[in-house]
Amino acid sequence: MQSTPSGAGDYAGSGDLNTVKADLPTRFRAHAQVMERHGRSPLSVALMQGAADDLEKGGIVAELYTGVPLPAGQAPALRLLAALHRLVLSGEAPDLAAYYPSMGGNEPPEGAWKVAEVTLRAHAAEIGAVIRRGVQTNEPGRSAVLFGVLLWIADRYRRPVRLLEIGASAGLNLLAENFAYRSSGALLGDPDSALVFEGPWVSTPVDDPADAQEHLTVIERRGCDIAPIDATSRDGQLALLSYIWPDEPKRLARMRAALEVAEEHPPLVDDAPASPWLRQVLAERQRSTVQLVWQSVFAQYLTSEDRDELTVTMEAAGKLATDDVPLVWARMEPSTDPLKGFGVSAICWPGGEETLLARSGDHGPPVRWTNA
Repeated sequence: MQSTPSGAGDYAGSGDLNTVKADLPTRFRAHAQVMERHGRSPLSVALMQGAADDLEKGGIVAELYTGVPLPAGQAPALRLLAALHRLVLSGEAPDLAAYYPSMGGNEPPEGAWKVAEVTLRAHAAEIGAVIRRGVQTNEPGRSAVLFGVLLWIADRYRRPVRLLEIGASAGLNLLAENFAYRSSGALLGDPDSALVFEGPWVSTPVDDPADAQEHLTVIERRGCDIAPIDATSRDGQLALLSYIWPDEPKRLARMRAALEVAEEHPPLVDDAPASPWLRQVLAERQRSTVQLVWQSVFAQYLTSEDRDELTVTMEAAGKLATDDVPLVWARMEPSTDPLKGFGVSAICWPGGEETLLARSGDHGPPVRWTNA
């Protein structure tokens, strides 16, 4: 049974969504500066800074990104670092592995870029393919947020839940009930789970979480993504691990534990964009159920047109919601105030009122509930 502590504080993400007019070196440096300011992943910071210098010189990084569309919010630095980490994890870059704690390396990060540059040239075709594929994270720590949302819904509605996740990647968060959460001495979720969150919450999502869990029944778990990952395959697991900072061992252990759970309970993720998929699945309403649409750190990867379409889709579905079949749109997204980390909110129909449920870190814990 793998335990994981609550994690770091109010890191509000890369900030890449705010780089509409910035050039690529500036975006790399901005991401590195945010991480450095929050004390995150010295190795990743060093690699981002080295890549920014290389971009300005027209080096291998500039060659790799030539012709790759990178609208604001697409986290280009994360793409490059994931591609490198994937090579290291797969054993194809042994010299670079000496700098990667995820593979037992302990060389200081300051020397990593020179080796990384050689690696990029030697594996340009593989790196280029990953860069063009885009970002595909699936942080299981966000399940600590979703499980609290599920308890809040169970306490509020006292009826079964259809859990529908958009931008689900590999669907690990659909398994929120299959993980365990220790809060105020109580163990919630699945007590036999391979993944246990130790103290992930500050306060609780409801006054009596154990009572809410008694009323929680999830009758359907289903997600969609434009490029879903198979969490039960070797290739899929390698991809998911590669997006984790290599010098954050607790997150890596958390992912490995979540993947163990996924092998027992393979999540269902349809290959489809969010809005068309939602129009289809939300039309399949079941009497006396709550339809929960969940997303986490998803909006930034959409175009402005896609974001508008999603809003229109959800508002149209909200108009069809009834007291017998209510609709909840729960979102975990970066706050407009970077000092406040991520906001967790829920819009509930009928009515359409929005409630701020919590503030959280970018990877979930610590989750500070506001409504209990």
